[in-house]
Amino acid sequence: MIKSAISFLFGCVLLIQLPSLPDSQTLWLIFAAFILLVFSKKYWLAFIALGFIWSAYQASLQLNDRLALDLQGQDIVISGKISSIPEFYQRRIRFEFRPDQDLKIALPKKLLLNWYQPLPKRIHADERWQLTVRLKQPYGMKNPGTFDYESWLFQQGIGATGYVRSSDANIRLAPPPELSINSLRQDLFSKINIQLMNSENQGVIQGLTTGIRQNISQQQWQLLRLSGTSHLLAISGLHIGLAAAIGFFSFRWLWSRRAKNLLIFPAKQVGALGGFSTALFYAALAGFSIPTQRALFMVAIVMVSLLIKRPTSIASTLAFSLFVILIWDPLAVLSPGLWLSFSAVAIILFTSQSRFPRPKWQWAKIHLLIAFGLTPLLLVFFSQVSLIAPIANMIAVPFISLVIVPLSLLASLLLWLIEPVGNMLLTLVDLLLTLFWPFLEYVVSLPFSHWTSTRLPWFYSVPITLGIVLLLSPKGFPAKYLGLLGILPLLFYSAERPDKGEFWFTLLDVGQGLAAVIQTEQHTLVFDAGPKFSDKFNTGTAIIQPFLQSQGINHIDSLIISHGDNDHIGGADPLIKAMAVNTIFTSTPDKLLDASYCQPNQSWQWDKVQFTMLMPEPLNTASANNQSCVLHIENATGSVLLTGDIEKQTELQLTEHYGQALKSTILVAPHHGSNTSSKAYFIDTVNPDIVLFPVGYRNRYHHPNAKVVKRYLNRDTTMLNTAQHGAISYAFGLDNLTGPITWRQHGRKIWTSATTD
Repeated sequence: MIKSAISFLFGCVLLIQLPSLPDSQTLWLIFAAFILLVFSKKYWLAFIALGFIWSAYQASLQLNDRLALDLQGQDIVISGKISSIPEFYQRRIRFEFRPDQDLKIALPKKLLLNWYQPLPKRIHADERWQLTVRLKQPYGMKNPGTFDYESWLFQQGIGATGYVRSSDANIRLAPPPELSINSLRQDLFSKINIQLMNSENQGVIQGLTTGIRQNISQQQWQLLRLSGTSHLLAISGLHIGLAAAIGFFSFRWLWSRRAKNLLIFPAKQVGALGGFSTALFYAALAGFSIPTQRALFMVAIVMVSLLIKRPTSIASTLAFSLFVILIWDPLAVLSPGLWLSFSAVAIILFTSQSRFPRPKWQWAKIHLLIAFGLTPLLLVFFSQVSLIAPIANMIAVPFISLVIVPLSLLASLLLWLIEPVGNMLLTLVDLLLTLFWPFLEYVVSLPFSHWTSTRLPWFYSVPITLGIVLLLSPKGFPAKYLGLLGILPLLFYSAERPDKGEFWFTLLDVGQGLAAVIQTEQHTLVFDAGPKFSDKFNTGTAIIQPFLQSQGINHIDSLIISHGDNDHIGGADPLIKAMAVNTIFTSTPDKLLDASYCQPNQSWQWDKVQFTMLMPEPLNTASANNQSCVLHIENATGSVLLTGDIEKQTELQLTEHYGQALKSTILVAPHHGSNTSSKAYFIDTVNPDIVLFPVGYRNRYHHPNAKVVKRYLNRDTTMLNTAQHGAISYAFGLDNLTGPITWRQHGRKIWTSATTD
């Protein structure tokens, strides 16, 4: 079973490496190979083929459930059910919606909707509504080293996203059923909200009981990530397993209190039923999220083996659980949680022969080995490893799992039965968590508390993983210490950088905004930081920071913010707080701490690459756009002109002042391609070979403007935009220009939207 499960897993993983689904002819050939392999008794190869075919089939079902392209951007009146607990934010409400399938138009089974102002007075899980919506296919910004939103939507089975339009047709059709799971969860969520209204721990307790983590602050998430304890707030294997264990031992003990009961039914079997029931209750509280479903499968397999009195090894149970989970959802291989949870258990099993003779080392040993063993996966998924995770988890795991979670669940139950007692218990949990945060703050403040790595090339993962497996092997295992050679890339690999005189230019995909990164041999410049969408999401920390970290960059030499509009400055402050920045230049220094005014004709040279600030000059204009900082970067091969949001008045001034000195290989289009800019005289003066439009997908301004596109087209200028191509990268060598690398195409996977809008 172990070999079969791993082979099936490998087949599932192979599929998600492809840029598109294989055609039906290829799949039939693989199926024929599967039959031949079975008859040839090459079962491990047969299971690889089976895993590939099964995951391809499930992926095709999911892709075929996407919104039809001709329905994008149309106002559609639909009816259906709110299928998740609505998440309330400052200016919007987000929820999942399942439209009725008897509608005249074919819609995906699950939609993710936002409802903006004016907000409804009341909205509740499992209510039936008629809504006027505007939808689009699943789409996310595409950048190297950053979170893949389209992959997440694909995993969640969401076939379209969109928003509710203001309309008299938006009507509540029916209230929720009295005893629906989501309705009970929302009631519990609201009760905790009321009792802990002013507590910083409100979101943590809600997350541990209902699985809804929207109220956990950014600062708390940062502490949890850096300390390696964020897994404790995910209701998955650890917490569901704990609930099952509590249920098992409690029910077994209660049943065995009377001897007559044991004659009717063995206590162990009663414990198994009780354990599964408790786990089922907790999974229901968490809304049967995908991680809880996986954990519930594992619990069910263990409890069934106890019920039928068929002893199995832990390794076989783990392998069978993996196989069942992948049959249920082969796309679970996209989830870091699957890999981390199964790997953690596998590490414990593999290293079960103690290296430390004294029992008192056992708890420390487990956390040290797990932290070391999971290092490759953590670097692959997050490019970051907490070096103090073993210390933090030695305290945090028992505290959260054995104290906070049981008390929170008991408080949740009492809120429905004896509300005053439940509120008292919530207050106790709140107090205990308040005492816990200073411990995490202390360990995170320790020197070298975490290690941020460049994103390693995939082919390094093989020797690193083999090296760690050898080092974790029991004492006396052959070639054990050769594992040290395998982990050398972890210690000595460094990201590639341009040579002296070269520079790399990347226009990041930040939606309807601007952010660009210029790398020289030893320096990094960031021009604009993209927008801030909400208190919990900005492109500074969500896109720019992880991109820089994936390139092995841990500080910024110069940050230039062209002007004060949100789509350029929004991500700046969070980025400055998250990363060291040497100098900051902007046309609005009053909006950023320690910022200097960008002076025209200010120039400097980094590693034989020339940087020149061309604007802003004093203008008789009230437009902040026309005060944008303008930057020119040049080496022996070519140049880039970054213009912020300048409009025709500033374009004319630049043309008159600099003339042919404006000539550039690449022009980042002024004002995202608005018709207020890119006038003919400016284009003719700059005479770019390539123009890049930093625009959002289906943006409300319709950038780039059709007239602007025509002007560039008439001059045979190559045009690319971030909505269609994702991040766009060029390398200016000493004697040649290479590129573009367009990340929507270069990093394409089966779920990636092939947008043409």
